[in-house]
Amino acid sequence: MEKIIKKIAIIGAESTGKSDLCKRLATHYKTVFVPEYARTYFSNKDINNYTISDLEIIAQNQIESERKILKQANTFLFCDTTLLTIKIWADLEFNKAVTFVEDNLHKINYDYYLITNNDVPWEPDPLRQNKFSRDLIFKLNLDFIKKINANYFIVEGTNASRLKNAVGFIDKLLQ
Repeated sequence: MEKIIKKIAIIGAESTGKSDLCKRLATHYKTVFVPEYARTYFSNKDINNYTISDLEIIAQNQIESERKILKQANTFLFCDTTLLTIKIWADLEFNKAVTFVEDNLHKINYDYYLITNNDVPWEPDPLRQNKFSRDLIFKLNLDFIKKINANYFIVEGTNASRLKNAVGFIDKLLQ
């Protein structure tokens, strides 16, 4: 019998704790998570001089990582970002679509979305640019999730309370 894994996407603006939340949820539920591929990609590339082609590569590798890591998951697979993040990034940065993202955005499904609220203070990071308002990015994420009528939860709070809020939502899903 094949095990059923619930895919939970963690989305939101830069520096809202998505990566940390993914790691902590995976630990809590004794499963794995898919890291944000853009962080890996830009560890070897110049984040200040990228193109739409770079976003295409990031999107393809993000989804390939999901496919590979899904095989290791137990009950849940937490995904640190999705094609939606890359779509918003391309729209804001280039006012242009990424072909792979547009072709696959509605084909790759998640059972639930956790949208990280902006109540976590901004933390500087060499891979963060903060070019666009976190409130705008939050709104664009929420608008899209509502448009596709997806199940979602807005994760609020900081540190332990943020994790507790997310776990509370996920535990309700298990009941």
